[in-house]
Amino acid sequence: MMKSAAATSAVGLAIPHLQCPLCRAGVQASDAGVSCSACGEVFPTTPTGQRDFRLRPEHRLEYVTAYVPLAYDETIDVPLRIEQPCPEPRNTFAAAVPTHLTAAQISYIPAASVGESVLDLGCGHGMQRAVLEHLGYRYHGVDYGGAAADDLVDAHALPFQDETFDLVFSVAVLEHLAHPQLALAEVHRVLKSSRYFVGTVAFLEPFHDNSFFHFSHVGLEHALRSAGFTVEAVMPIAGWHAVRAQLEMGFGARWPHWLTKLLTLPFAWALEAYAAVGRIAGDSARHRRELVRARHAGAFYFVARKDPRV
Repeated sequence: MMKSAAATSAVGLAIPHLQCPLCRAGVQASDAGVSCSACGEVFPTTPTGQRDFRLRPEHRLEYVTAYVPLAYDETIDVPLRIEQPCPEPRNTFAAAVPTHLTAAQISYIPAASVGESVLDLGCGHGMQRAVLEHLGYRYHGVDYGGAAADDLVDAHALPFQDETFDLVFSVAVLEHLAHPQLALAEVHRVLKSSRYFVGTVAFLEPFHDNSFFHFSHVGLEHALRSAGFTVEAVMPIAGWHAVRAQLEMGFGARWPHWLTKLLTLPFAWALEAYAAVGRIAGDSARHRRELVRARHAGAFYFVARKDPRV
């Protein structure tokens, strides 16, 4: 899935795994960039060699998103898990852990078999690339902008064929999308059957940049399930509680990590004390302390799987 200079320079050459994000027909390389074989839309190549599949204001997508009915007059019980290593071994990662991830979170990502590929949706500066390549994946990063992306895309209309990727990975992206459920449907479409979608979403972090939606654990689980995923885990990110997130991000300039940790130690200790009581008191108390962690979470880590076709 990496960029191919030969593919983008040969006029009329069909490009594997790519499709028009507007009409979903096949695309081919042309002198102007990448063109759709059906609707004729041309997607240019940037001066840095990125294929630009971003939609323009004159484009319009008509869509219907799935809705899974809920009983809103009843408590919606979402299984929560304290951040801890995956109970089953999925990889042997032992390299440096980048910012925005933890070793426990990485343990939930399956190691790749030969030739498997990962889509890093909203790759930013490519900080997670080393982890995903260390796990054996052929890396393909996409974002709406930035030099680290292989392709420039709109997450609501991905330019990839159905079931292209063996893993989709997305860190702190869904809260910045105007229609996250449409984007989740696109992730589900381009992910292969029985494979994983893993990532993080903001909850009680201060809104930042273009923040549209921050997800509670209930909203996150329902959005993933509505898109067709089976949710394996929703975990409040350890150490990133609301008080620390507000101090570190809520004043327009980032405070040093060590300072926010120090200032919020009393709150963190209170949460840990409650967790200890839950462990001693039994299952019901354990569930209550997990809810307390969720209610004060700055962000959540999730692990979801695309079920095989019946």
